[in-house]
Amino acid sequence: MTSVGRDAASACAAIRAGISRPRRVSHFQVLEPETQDTVPLTAHPLQGYTDGFVGMGRWLRLARGCLREVLETPGLPLPSDAKFWGRTALLMVIPSINDEVFELEGEDGLDGIREHCLRPLRDTLALSLPDANVWVVDQGPAGVAAAVQQASGELWRAGFKRVLVLAVDSLLEPETLQVLDEEGRLKVGDNPVGLMPGEASACFLLEQEGEARQRGAAPLALVTGVATAEERLHLYAGHVSQGAGLAACILDVLAHDPRPARFEGDVYSDLNGEEWRAREWGTALVRVGEELHAPNVHLPCVSVGDVGAASGALGVCLAVHGFVRGHSRTGQALVVSSSPWGTVGCLRLHSAGA
Repeated sequence: MTSVGRDAASACAAIRAGISRPRRVSHFQVLEPETQDTVPLTAHPLQGYTDGFVGMGRWLRLARGCLREVLETPGLPLPSDAKFWGRTALLMVIPSINDEVFELEGEDGLDGIREHCLRPLRDTLALSLPDANVWVVDQGPAGVAAAVQQASGELWRAGFKRVLVLAVDSLLEPETLQVLDEEGRLKVGDNPVGLMPGEASACFLLEQEGEARQRGAAPLALVTGVATAEERLHLYAGHVSQGAGLAACILDVLAHDPRPARFEGDVYSDLNGEEWRAREWGTALVRVGEELHAPNVHLPCVSVGDVGAASGALGVCLAVHGFVRGHSRTGQALVVSSSPWGTVGCLRLHSAGA
């Protein structure tokens, strides 16, 4: 669910084509330096879809659309199949609770999100998923890498056969925009190196390969590496990032590839126009050196703005779309993510047919 498409195929095709639909949002005003007038902020809302929804209601609205599309995948058991979905986990990736632009509603914290967002989402879609199978991952943009780590580690060991990874975020809440504006992070007339806020949700089904093939499902892509780390010199620490954590993640996933070679595939990055992110990426490239050889870098934010915690899952969907449609020159992709609080992550994907 993005501002340029409300299903995976159309959204991915639009982003690949460079389509963008920035719009003025009337609920937040910024100063125009030349005229000294206040004008509506330019952003990337899902116009006509999230209008009138706030807080968890907005998240629920975004999440329901993309999760429904996954559940309607041909060949997948019906949502009412308790045997199949009873061995499935649902991980919802949300903004970091450390982030000042994100405030938990009420006093229940992450349990409140499970109760007031995830469970209604499950019930609305009539998904036979037990309460014990639902988790919240509050790691922001790097949350999808953290969710895949959790799935391939503790959840596989606990007997789960598959995981629905669902990521959702909106930077268009009035309180969020107010904080970003006060911190000088918005792209406005006198700040060309700020971000353009967006909103999105993305979801994919991660399954053990043997389990998928046993039920006759053909994988679209294989996860061949995942890593997370911490950037000690992050934005909110008041330092200039040296890209050490991000470089470590990239080198980690490259080192564990079964076919070691210099990486020449696609890179899906959450670079968003902010200077700190550009410096982090540039210094990480220096540290990685020749391990990344002329990668084809994709920047989804050009089309949909900064979509926060949804960026990692969006990158995964874009990579898989590229594999399936034959757009990937090598059948390999990296999805790299960074948080202003220092959490970073990297996923490596291979086309199932490569």
